[in-house]
Formats: sequence, structure tokens, C-alpha cells
Amino acid sequence: MQQQKLKPEAIFSDARPAPQVFTIEPVANSISRFPTTRYYGSKRKLLPWVFDSLKLLEFETVLDAFGGTGSVSQLFRAMKKQVFYHDAFLFNSHVATTLLTEDAMITADQLDSILDAVQPIEGTVAQNFRNIFFLPSEDKWIDGFVTLMDELKISDADRSMLCYLLYQACLKKRPFNLFHRPNLAIRTNSDVNRSFGNATTWEKSFREHMVQGFGELQAYRREWLPSATILPPGDVSSLKSGYDLVYLDPPYVAADERRNRDNYWRRYHFLEGLSKYTEWSGLIEPKSTIGMMSEPAHFTDWSRKRHFKEKLFELIDQHKNSTVVLSYVKAAYPDDTSIREFFESRFSKVTVYSTEHNHALSGAIRRELLYVGVPK
Repeated sequence: MQQQKLKPEAIFSDARPAPQVFTIEPVANSISRFPTTRYYGSKRKLLPWVFDSLKLLEFETVLDAFGGTGSVSQLFRAMKKQVFYHDAFLFNSHVATTLLTEDAMITADQLDSILDAVQPIEGTVAQNFRNIFFLPSEDKWIDGFVTLMDELKISDADRSMLCYLLYQACLKKRPFNLFHRPNLAIRTNSDVNRSFGNATTWEKSFREHMVQGFGELQAYRREWLPSATILPPGDVSSLKSGYDLVYLDPPYVAADERRNRDNYWRRYHFLEGLSKYTEWSGLIEPKSTIGMMSEPAHFTDWSRKRHFKEKLFELIDQHKNSTVVLSYVKAAYPDDTSIREFFESRFSKVTVYSTEHNHALSGAIRRELLYVGVPK
């Protein structure tokens, strides 16, 4: 006998989980349990180095201006700071709400009930992304899950957690964990000689990945940490000043402009589309081979040489009365000498920390730089 599908209102009851008991632990231990987000350019592996570089600075409020999936904000929370998170992507605000606050209350049983109730449908993903990123049956499952989620009477924090679990499942099932190319054949063609990736991970169901991701979240939440404030997504240049410390981790811009084509918008447009699912189909560019939406101007400005240096220096200048920490890569544009000279013209004390870092996708070893400017 087929299991009856639950109606959205039947999935949740008024009963809330029992209060959890949290422990207090050293920052180094807390860092080791941060969830892995599989995000391009993530600083997760560099967090111990960042902590050692910043631990003696005096500050209480901190703005993580290019927050990404929040690994550095997680570090600042572990340091018991008052964190303000910002990112240009809406989908990353869902991720940050899940990782940087304690508001979501979904239980494992409730998640199972939701996943049981998913009915695959021919929606936006199935209609616009056939054989581009996922199998047709997986496209329909995504459509069914998001449609069900939109019907649930749940809090914004619970909805953000469900989105987070879906985003992470999507990333895990993608070659390179990206959406910049229509390369499903890398996964499906048995004749392809792969030197990367994990076929077992690609073939796991969305349900399996989401349940696993939920378990990682529960392990991470053993310790109570102060919740971050999640600022509305948008152009970083519009943020107000006044924080004790401002942490900047802008996009990597290469000196060779040809290498800047695959920017963050191109890499993650699919997840951003999922975050605005009800309007997504009307935003897709008809001529795009990967179903991209039109790129906002501020994404372009922060990923091309034409405006990047000007935008970066203006942003640093905007926050010159705060301690500014800039995470940068040697050999990026503009060069490190220009960066140091500008810092020295704006701050009374400038310190530069350096370490080598093995880039996950290319395998190249890069030298990471951390500029710390203390205000005059």
C-alpha cells in the first residue's frame, strides 16, 4: 500500500523541541566542527591562521562584508563577537541564517516528513534546465521540493534551513560544485576519464544529501554561539560604516581579464534562481546556454578590472575609521604593493600576514595575504 502524502499543514505541529544544552569550548575546537559548504573561495581551511592573526585585536562589533557562506562569520561568533553578515546573493542570506543564528527549529522527524511528502513536478527547473546540471528526474524532484516548501506554514528561519540543505545537496551533486558550464556529461558519460570528483557522491539522492547535511548541522550546534545579524543582500558599497572591525574578502580578480569571465554570478546563478523560485522563470535569459539570469551591475563591477580597484579603495576609505582587515591573494589585481601603499595612506598602523594555501579546484598553491589597518 502506497504511503499517504502529507499535506503541508500536517507536517508541523505546535510542539517545539526540548531546549538543548550547549557547551563552551575553545575557538580552535569550534572551528573544527564548522560545516563544510563546498563553496568556491571559502576560507574555512584558513580559519586557524585568520584567528591567530586577529585574536589580539580589540573589537566587539564586526562586519563581514563579503560573507559568502559565512565561515569567517562563524569564526567571529566563536570568538564571541557581535557579527553583522552581508553578501550580494540572496541564497547566501539563507545559508547565513542557518549557520549563524539559532532560530531554526526543524527536527529530524519533521525533515523526514517533508521529504516523504515531495512529489516531483514539471516546474521551472525541469522546463528550463533539462540535461544541463542534473538528470531530468532530479530536476522534477527539485521543483517538487521547492513547491512543497513554499506551501509550508513555517518560520523564515525554518525555510532558510530547508533552502540551505537543498543548496548543499545541489553543490555536492555537481562536478566542481559549480553551475558555470552545461557539463552534466562529465557525470553521466562512463567513457570520461575523470581525475576529480566522486561518482558515489554525485549519484546519491537529494534526500540522502539533505539528511546528511542536517546531521552535520546538529553536530555543529552543540555549542551556543551568539547569533549574527543578517543584513539584506545587495551592493556592498551601500553598507553603512561604524563597526569596530570590517572584514573584507572581495572576489579574486586576475590581472588577465580573460580569466575573470567565470565570476561568482556565473558560478552560482542556479542557486540564486532557486532562492527566488516563484519569479525565476521570467528572469532567465533566453539565449543563455546555462539558464543564467541577467547579471546585476554590482556583480560585474566587483569582478572586472575596469572598476574593481576603484570600488575596493572606495570601500576601504568608507570604513577607514574602523579596523579594516582585507583578505587578498598575491598576484591578484591590483598588485599587493598598491594595496599596501593605500593602506599605509589611510591607517596609522598596517600589518600584513602571509601564508600559503592550496586551491581546491586547480591544485595551485597561492599566497594568501591578510592586511590589517588600524585607524588613525
